Amino acid sequence: MKVSILFLMILVSVSTVFSAEPAPEEDYQLLEGKWFRNGKDGSGSPIRIEQEISQRVAKVKIYDRNGKMIHSQQAKFKLQRVEEMNLFVYYEVEVLEGPKKDAKSKRPQPCLYRLRGDQLVVAEGMLNGDKFPSLILVWWKMKQPVSNPAI
Repeated sequence: MKVSILFLMILVSVSTVFSAEPAPEEDYQLLEGKWFRNGKDGSGSPIRIEQEISQRVAKVKIYDRNGKMIHSQQAKFKLQRVEEMNLFVYYEVEVLEGPKKDAKSKRPQPCLYRLRGDQLVVAEGMLNGDKFPSLILVWWKMKQPVSNPAI
């Protein structure tokens, strides 16, 4: 994986010969749905982060330990491929709730991603010139509850 990241960084920063190709529609369909991960806030308290991906929009909500929503944002995104690597590019990010409400950013934020069944691994802040910290995030697909028609 380190070699792939280095290769991508070289492609993005040095060469204009290679370019990312748009991902097929199937890639978008595989990512659709609700995803979650757990983390900690700045003071070490547990938080839950949920992301809903649909129709080329990613909506993120963050909840504190008591289940209260403390942040909400949405962004448009596009998927691209470079060789055997997948890029998830967020853009037009808008904060809907939280301390930075109404903040907007049109700057694209490219991330590497890999989908393995119900696990989505995203590497942020890995490209040259990224102002975001380098992070590896693991999201888990939320299962839809199975309804019992006999009830």
